[in-house]
Amino acid sequence: MTYQQIANQDFERAVMRGFFRKVLSLFTGANNELLRYDEVREQIPIRGQHYLGVKQVPIEKIVGSMGRYHDFDRAFLPTQVRTKNRWVSIDKAHYAQVELPPVELYKLGEIYFVKDGNHRVSVARERGQVFV
Repeated sequence: MTYQQIANQDFERAVMRGFFRKVLSLFTGANNELLRYDEVREQIPIRGQHYLGVKQVPIEKIVGSMGRYHDFDRAFLPTQVRTKNRWVSIDKAHYAQVELPPVELYKLGEIYFVKDGNHRVSVARERGQVFV
């Protein structure tokens, strides 16, 4: 199989897992939505910001997004197929061991929100990465 075929299968599996998580959340009442940076930011009084530099971040601490919160669920599984090509291209790069640029994150307290790199975070979680 080619990387393209494998990545397509990975995406279909991720979408299906996301669907089952959504159904399960309906039965359990658990919130399965990715946190919205704007909503959380409104609740926390922040006076300033500063650049932390490039560093490894535990992927489990990434809980939200600044803009694509509707495209992924709480586990960063895709909730739609509209951006499949982007997700698949990043997954293919993973298999080909292509180094991708670091994701851009905002940190609030001890949690992180994705500014740029939602698909990279999604693929990394699917691949079992512990850090990004």
